[in-house]
Amino acid sequence: MVGPTTRGGGVRRTRIRSRVAALLGLALAALALPAVAGYPRFGGDLIFATGIEKPAGARGGSNYLWYRVQDCDREPYGLLATYHLPAPGGGTVRSIARQQLAAMRAAGQARLSVGIFFHHGAGNGTLVDSSSAAAVEQAASNLRDHLADIKAAGFSEILFRFFPVGAISPSDPGFVPSLTGEYWNLIAVMHRPLEDSGLPFRVDLMVEGAPRDSDPPLPEPWKYPANSNWSRAVRDLWQHYVAEYGRDHTVGFSFLTDADPARLHMRVRHMRYVYEGTYPYLFAADFYGTPTVSEADKFIALHDAMVREDPNGALGWRDAGWIIAEGYYDDPLAAAGFSSAIAATRRTVHYLTQWPWDRANLECGPNPEVNVAPPLDWTAYGGYGF
Repeated sequence: MVGPTTRGGGVRRTRIRSRVAALLGLALAALALPAVAGYPRFGGDLIFATGIEKPAGARGGSNYLWYRVQDCDREPYGLLATYHLPAPGGGTVRSIARQQLAAMRAAGQARLSVGIFFHHGAGNGTLVDSSSAAAVEQAASNLRDHLADIKAAGFSEILFRFFPVGAISPSDPGFVPSLTGEYWNLIAVMHRPLEDSGLPFRVDLMVEGAPRDSDPPLPEPWKYPANSNWSRAVRDLWQHYVAEYGRDHTVGFSFLTDADPARLHMRVRHMRYVYEGTYPYLFAADFYGTPTVSEADKFIALHDAMVREDPNGALGWRDAGWIIAEGYYDDPLAAAGFSSAIAATRRTVHYLTQWPWDRANLECGPNPEVNVAPPLDWTAYGGYGF
């Protein structure tokens, strides 16, 4: 694990010992995963122990978005915004990324999630100013170079993800609906290097962008958004995207997996409003377990909601494959939970990409969002067949 680069050797050794102890605790907890109501209990990856069958169809990897985290700060070190620049301390961001990509590939990773953080305003080392044509074109040029390096390193596929922030984000309380056109322009500009890269790819049009309905006591509750601006904006983006590019290269808008299964069910059935009958062939979701609601619980809740809303498979949800777009970094408890849930539901998972948040490392607090860069390790998920 590579943490903050300014830590001294003694502190780093203490951190490594602490992480090993924490991971051991998580691994022991994985062996004691409780049964999920209505499903048989499988001990981690035991159902796949023969090696003939694995929980995911293809080997995954990481969300690779920052090349460094220093003093718990990720913002100056975003890859896509700075790929063309010198790196603090020497070298270039691109040369550092090439070395990191080689190390990640050597560790067994084969697929990546990459993406763009953007907002309507001045950029920084992570955020791109989507209102600036020059900044957007520079990001597209950086993406072109980054994809070439990803391909040269031997990676097989990418998920490209859009991370809107602030007034341009449909889920933000301060969202400005008139900025939807700016959002669409960014998608169109970034799509060109994806198409030209020669890499198989899919696009997540908004990370955790699947909205929900308001659950009214009416016959068709999916028709009534909980947040009209959010639902209308993503519906407009979807209509533009499908008209221009079709559905072969997108997962639509990925799911936030709520702890409350009823709330998650509202997101699933509200897909009728968002997609208007033209659904992605493949879905993506982010899963973060808690002490009370595990990854397995959330996975099964999403599966059950899709089956409940599409019992005969006519909509394509019941039998659709998924990408696990985010999960805790190199986490044996998460890996065991996913493996058990996949075994129990028989849901097809194409691959998994871990998020660079090591929950066993508390140096940056309990909710750091990101505390690992680069995300080199692939021990836990790789060991479970992901």
